[in-house]
Amino acid sequence: MSSKNKVILIVDDDVDVLNYLKTLLENVGHEVHVARDLSSARATLTTVYPHLVLLDINIEDENGFSFIGDIKKIDPYKRIKIIMISSLTSKKALAVSQQYGTDGYLVKPINNDILLTTMKKIGPSCKFPDAKNLEPKFSGVMCKLLGTITSISEVNVTLRSKVKFQEKQKINLECEFIDKLELNHAQFIINPPSTDISPGVYDTEIQMVGLNDNDLKEIRKIKAIKG
Repeated sequence: MSSKNKVILIVDDDVDVLNYLKTLLENVGHEVHVARDLSSARATLTTVYPHLVLLDINIEDENGFSFIGDIKKIDPYKRIKIIMISSLTSKKALAVSQQYGTDGYLVKPINNDILLTTMKKIGPSCKFPDAKNLEPKFSGVMCKLLGTITSISEVNVTLRSKVKFQEKQKINLECEFIDKLELNHAQFIINPPSTDISPGVYDTEIQMVGLNDNDLKEIRKIKAIKG
């Protein structure tokens, strides 16, 4: 996992653990947000789209696994990676974690090397879209967006981010999802303007122009799998 442009959310009711992990991860270049309970964690998700969540299994009287459902609501394509952290060493706890589709399981006290190694292993898939404005009058401006593609159809994708677009414009959209479907040859046009989802969070419809029949078939396959 690159030290640049990675946003991490740590959810744990132990202040010492939060401070320790926050200091460790910030020292290697990450942007770190912390939450001591699931209510605060859910509130954080309305304004922050993390690449990675470090999630304690037991948070006061709550079950950390319930928070995974909240993550999936804003991240249907499973871009956000989840590493469970717990003092539980039983095989059952590990098995339950795997059933929820998490990407790692670390036992407290957290070992620095093991944590960073685990993050490095899942790092290549922690990618979010980049968007570059291609309009002539803005030809020298690059805008990198931290966000997630929340839906896709045969004609457009919806990008949720902290950036609000006010007018129709052509952009260059680059992300792992687009690369996998080999849709890079399409033209991506923002239209209509972004809509407000919550304070500081916006949904932007991006039209895909120039897709061929094979492109449409691949998109339909993805939609069928997602249900």
